[in-house]
Amino acid sequence: MDKRHTAENLSEQLINTFGKWDITNKILAIVTDNAKNITNAIPLISPEIYSVKCVAHSLQLAVNCVLKNENIVNIIKQCNKIVGHFKHSTLAKTSLEEKQELLGLTKTTLLQSCKTRWNSIYLMMERLVLNKCAIFNVLADRTITSQSMAQKLEIKEHELLFIESLIQFLKPIYVTTNIFCTENNSSISMIRPLLKQIIEKHLMQCHENEDTIVQTLKQTLASEIKRRFSLKWDSTESVLLEQIASFLDPRFKDLDHEVLSNHEAICSKIKQIINQNNYLEPNEITTASQEQQNKHRSDLEYIFGINNEENDLTKEFQNYLAEPQLRFTLDPLEWWKTRYSKYPTIGKLAKKYMAITATSVSAERCFSTAGNIVTRKRASLSPENVNLLVFLHQNKRLMI
Repeated sequence: MDKRHTAENLSEQLINTFGKWDITNKILAIVTDNAKNITNAIPLISPEIYSVKCVAHSLQLAVNCVLKNENIVNIIKQCNKIVGHFKHSTLAKTSLEEKQELLGLTKTTLLQSCKTRWNSIYLMMERLVLNKCAIFNVLADRTITSQSMAQKLEIKEHELLFIESLIQFLKPIYVTTNIFCTENNSSISMIRPLLKQIIEKHLMQCHENEDTIVQTLKQTLASEIKRRFSLKWDSTESVLLEQIASFLDPRFKDLDHEVLSNHEAICSKIKQIINQNNYLEPNEITTASQEQQNKHRSDLEYIFGINNEENDLTKEFQNYLAEPQLRFTLDPLEWWKTRYSKYPTIGKLAKKYMAITATSVSAERCFSTAGNIVTRKRASLSPENVNLLVFLHQNKRLMI
């Protein structure tokens, strides 16, 4: 895109792209990062298109707010110093490997953190704690580490305990981010259930003898997540896109993460969408005699004020809700594949809403794919051919 990346220019570019692919009337939602230009561009395309902010990016921003805490900043600096020492000193690195072997530890290298990826800080601290005995042995050996260097790199016992507390504190966010970034299993249906579990089961609960600083950090992160995702658990007048998707996901269809007053509102909204968009399955082809019987039956239903289509939809909803909730280890798409004929109306909606990803990670991976396609030996590829090759690569599993 040659023009400036303003909201107006981005919306114009997206409208043109939708037109080229003939999908203008098929767009339900667009997943973006939190940049103002792109979030402001979506309403300019159409007020009917939902704007979904990337969960991974939103969590990154929430965690970054917590990582600005002075205590964490200082401990990260100290961890980076230790990792940097072992990265730049061949003697220290070799000695660390020897100590790992002597202590029966798996030979693993220490990891440096990256400012743009908070999870690299988590992984750095986790790897340091895993190898703490080997590291302390190397730093205590004066034939390898000088006294002055050992003092610079020393981590005191209370600092080590703080690092271990931070690892426990950040682990639920790290695991959740990985779940959302799994390309084949990342749907907006998971957003509200998972975030509620993070807040209530991990951030709002204090453990015995837990560091007071960590307790404060937990409260800060919980507030930040609620703010960035506009999370509210009480009764709401308008049903959210994520709530609809959760109902259509067999893992969360019982809506245990929602207050009871929202259950009926969500079901009513879905029925409304079905009726407005003609999702109801047409009746099967019938013979002349069957048509006569149906005519007689429909006359009776008319007199008694019975709407057969509404009855069928109500029955489909009742049967769907009666199904046991799917275990988290199983694939919801496979579940729908085997039950689509049983719940065709709800299934149509599930295909549409569960296709909305919770992150923009898969889109960003396209840049890596493009980098692998356009190499020095293939630098003469036209932009059109690059686009087609990237498209084919990203969708190859659908063509096999």
